[in-house]
Amino acid sequence: MAVKNDQMLNPEQQAFIHASGDIGLAAFDELPDVFFFVKDRGRRFVYFNTAFTTLMGLRSDQLLGRRDEDLSPSYLAEHYREDDDRVLSHGERLVGVIELVHNADGSYDWFTTTKFPVLSKTGKIIGVAGVTRSLTKREAAEERLLPLEPAIRLISERYDRPLTIADMAKAASMSTTHFARRFKAHFGTSPHQYLRRVRLQAACDLLSTSDLTIAEIARRVGYYDQSHLTRDFLKAKRETPKGYRERTSERAIRRPIIRG
Repeated sequence: MAVKNDQMLNPEQQAFIHASGDIGLAAFDELPDVFFFVKDRGRRFVYFNTAFTTLMGLRSDQLLGRRDEDLSPSYLAEHYREDDDRVLSHGERLVGVIELVHNADGSYDWFTTTKFPVLSKTGKIIGVAGVTRSLTKREAAEERLLPLEPAIRLISERYDRPLTIADMAKAASMSTTHFARRFKAHFGTSPHQYLRRVRLQAACDLLSTSDLTIAEIARRVGYYDQSHLTRDFLKAKRETPKGYRERTSERAIRRPIIRG
């Protein structure tokens, strides 16, 4: 509920509006498959629901005030930080971004995350909130899913193979034209750009956690060859895959995560 000028309300109405924020936050604890969090401008976790603490494998007091750099591998924390900065610096709303999430047991899952700015009463950006849901573990009924979500799930499962807009549109039961237009309107990017982002994130994971050659990594995440991956990597990351590996590699301290 949003009220532009709560001074126009009587005291009872004002109390209800102020309480509704707490009610809304508490409601997330009733959604075990939804992971909700709020960070301040310093990117420290200041609010989260119970499901999020379970996902992170920490108690509330262990998570409160921590940053992604304290909780996740550096190459994943860097990815989260980039998205947070887009929200905090520019007020962007990021919808349905596919992310790798490092589970408490050391495994990985693909998640979709939506992030949006938290505003003060004067409209100043004071934090970032996020809602994350698992693509690989979700068991919601099909009719409850976003119409585009079957295509998003297809991307998460088949990004390492040739994948066309026609394939994605078929998964979403839409014509190619309607799908492309609706996808761009919802996610703010084209299906091809979205797919490229997923492939680059998967490449970052393998560069940081495996001994695979860059050419093999390119093949495993869906690129034609190493030069194709390098071009996209330079454009998105402003560094080469080799440079990224040297800067973020955690192979010495973590078991390699290899996608079969």
